[in-house]
Amino acid sequence: MQYCKDCQRLVEGPVCRYCRNTKLRVPLDGDFCMVAELSFPEAEMLKELYADNNIVCTERSVMGAGLTSRLGVNLDRVRLYVPYNLYEEASRLKDAYFGGEAVLLPD
Repeated sequence: MQYCKDCQRLVEGPVCRYCRNTKLRVPLDGDFCMVAELSFPEAEMLKELYADNNIVCTERSVMGAGLTSRLGVNLDRVRLYVPYNLYEEASRLKDAYFGGEAVLLPD
């Protein structure tokens, strides 16, 4: 497993399949890794689950504040990030909560 610093994702192989970055490295414990991209309501539920399990989580809106304010928060997509050392536990909780079907990442 390699870490792409540009898009903050864990990837297999020598090239990031999301941004085509070739400067990948071994992830460090403090690296924030994207664990999910969800609708706003789903992200709020998962953030609460992470908080209940002492998992640090940050978020980033996909659309940005300008579009979100015009279209409404429920249409936004939210990317959640957790530190690498908590990534496995966060993924396990996400899959258990959503049945492994809620996360749709772009190819």
